[in-house]
Amino acid sequence: MNRNVVKSLMLSVVLAVISVIAVDAQTFVAVEKQVTTEVRFAGSNHDYINFEVSVRQIGNQKLTLRILDESGVELYRENIGKGEFTKLVKVIRNDYSRLNFVIDSPNSQYKKSFNIKSEFVERLNVEEAN
Repeated sequence: MNRNVVKSLMLSVVLAVISVIAVDAQTFVAVEKQVTTEVRFAGSNHDYINFEVSVRQIGNQKLTLRILDESGVELYRENIGKGEFTKLVKVIRNDYSRLNFVIDSPNSQYKKSFNIKSEFVERLNVEEAN
């Protein structure tokens, strides 16, 4: 074979390998963005603090929802399957100053924290008497 033909073939092989590596890197980034998570405060009553947790994933990853107090003590744990997950999570009222929500996946970790401050409000109604 001619030297120019050999050089052209080698260059084609090198470019093909570089193209494959770039596609794999893009696929890896897309996998990282397949989980959408939202945690929001959903009210409270005398017994519970309520949070709505929503997770949507395209893949088939094993996810774990954990709720930790300000000291890192685990208060709640649940494994989440594939697809969509929405749940109202009730945390027993206590003297928590902070609650941390953590959703672990094999490739990433979502964290959201809520500072908690109890305020007692006294309501006084005054009406004119006849």
